[in-house]
Amino acid sequence: MGILEQISNGMNTGREQFRRIMSETEAVTDKPELGSSQLALGDNTDYMKSLIRQGYSGAFRLIYIDPPFFTRSKFNATVSVKDASGKGHRIRHLVFDDRFERSLECYIENLSVRILLMKELLADDGLLWIHLDWHSSHYVKLILDELMSEKNFVNEIIWCYKSGGSGKKHFSRKHDTILVYSKTKKYYIDIPEEKSYNRGFKPYNFKGVREYCDERGWYTLVNMKDVWNVDMVGRTSYERTGYATQKPLELMNRIIKAGSREGDLVGDFFCGSGSFLESAENLGRKWAGCDNEKLAVSMARKRLVHSGADFEFIQNDGEAREHGRISLIVSEAQDLESGRRLLKCKLDEFVPDIETGYIQTADRKYIEEVIEQDPMQLVDHIIVYGEDGISSIIEDDFDDMTIVCDRNAEIVAVDVFGREYVAEIMIDGGIGRI
Repeated sequence: MGILEQISNGMNTGREQFRRIMSETEAVTDKPELGSSQLALGDNTDYMKSLIRQGYSGAFRLIYIDPPFFTRSKFNATVSVKDASGKGHRIRHLVFDDRFERSLECYIENLSVRILLMKELLADDGLLWIHLDWHSSHYVKLILDELMSEKNFVNEIIWCYKSGGSGKKHFSRKHDTILVYSKTKKYYIDIPEEKSYNRGFKPYNFKGVREYCDERGWYTLVNMKDVWNVDMVGRTSYERTGYATQKPLELMNRIIKAGSREGDLVGDFFCGSGSFLESAENLGRKWAGCDNEKLAVSMARKRLVHSGADFEFIQNDGEAREHGRISLIVSEAQDLESGRRLLKCKLDEFVPDIETGYIQTADRKYIEEVIEQDPMQLVDHIIVYGEDGISSIIEDDFDDMTIVCDRNAEIVAVDVFGREYVAEIMIDGGIGRI
């Protein structure tokens, strides 16, 4: 089967799936008020379907996605695990498989149905930004021209960076492509200005042209061009999560500022470790994010809590919670005037439930030894869920924890691979309630 036939078949199947989803989805007639932001763990088609059902069709000013690129490869995140001596080891864990059965038709089908769902969620004056690279940008442009209309093509942004390898048989590949499409001909965009240096860095002295000078020389201000030079997240950067394909906040900031206003609703339905969501939070936007990988969502959730975000976390408890065991011993429980409780407690026991098939073969023996000798080293953080969502995250000193929580709070431990375990609370030698 030829490439064009695969693209056509994949796109048509995606259309059929979208029509079936929409026929099964009854949306409310009134647009809902924008509540708290949301982070969801699960399939993004299911999540977008739920948003449509809740009445969010046409509510998103900007949607950005960084989907799989059809690289026919697997991608890992790197996490740190300590051994009994306290020495850290870097462990690679599979986060997503970008092979799609090595079928271009499967890849196009997968992306087409999601593009149509995002188009449904996008405001009439909104923009869709799709981040790709040389593997698939040419294929995806064809389906975007068809599904979003070639008349609604706005920009092809070239993101240039320095990191990465080089080859002897081709020029070094040092850029990604971001395709930008509108839903209608009337869309919102705020293009910033950038410096354009004069030839020789000397003043032109043209009448009516305002010039400026910095340490490099003289320049004018012009509307930003479609080639962006933004550094990737460095190995020692404070932003670095260890997640494969993580994008820098500076790049996310530029996209969000250009395509939305403060208070707007923006979305990322392949959110990975949450760079777009953190940027949206910092810039005062409401946001919705989704990913189906537990480790990615765990990383995103932690960084969003650290950024002070107020958000709702959505997941399917039956799928998300593991079958291992973790318990806390409470040494002191004190009622507070606020009606909440203060707990002094420590981590007592952890029996992990880890699927080693997601860990690279070279690292599996080490993880098995940690599980046998000191499984507590695999606990990454503890989350306290209150009546209004996440009330706190504890990341260290699990032997001496002070927790202030609601009486019906849920305490959940998260291992380094993003897997969750509901804690049993041990009070006076038995299992008790908070």
